[in-house]
Amino acid sequence: MNRVLLCLLLQWSMVNSQCSMIRAQSDRVDIDEWQVMKVEAAKDPFANRNQFTINFVNYTKEEWHYPLPGAKVNSPFGGERHHGGTDLKTFAGDTTRAAFPGEVILSGPFYAYGNCVILRHANGLETLYSHHSRNLVKVGQWLQPGDPVGLEGRTGRATGDHLHFETRVKGKAFDSSRIFDHEKGELRRQVFVVTKLKNGNLKFTAEKAK
Repeated sequence: MNRVLLCLLLQWSMVNSQCSMIRAQSDRVDIDEWQVMKVEAAKDPFANRNQFTINFVNYTKEEWHYPLPGAKVNSPFGGERHHGGTDLKTFAGDTTRAAFPGEVILSGPFYAYGNCVILRHANGLETLYSHHSRNLVKVGQWLQPGDPVGLEGRTGRATGDHLHFETRVKGKAFDSSRIFDHEKGELRRQVFVVTKLKNGNLKFTAEKAK
């Protein structure tokens, strides 16, 4: 009788272990291999060309996410301060979110940015999120739109809790309001064109979908 009971317990333990492994696998992020390949290619979106486009018109809700839902602009891009990003503010400790699918290429303290995260995206862009009280991701991690990036804070050179958000091409920041309507927290439905000029500067324009 004891042998039968022991065998049943062993079988139950094996089945329970297999179920746990299946659950763990189902909890993993489903990484699109094609997207990963495009992120690798996006290291140099100007390879063999001087222009690339991003058709935001056809982006579905699953392909983008506003970086800090419910936020108000605390300080815009540019101005007299030559501000390199857009400061977005809600409440201390609120969660910042990945704007597009991509790979974490930096996560940690970064000069005046404090706790900073940079993502490289398949569409040729990079996004930067800084002043976090705590980063929630590691280098090499793959994120989907809306995945947590960090907690809104004031690390680095910051006078109050907020998210410093940047959109970049090859490390060069441009006004994120060209892509996002910060007042509405929405993606601008347009064909976004980035042109590399002969002097190395970048030109950003928007076109209507054909």
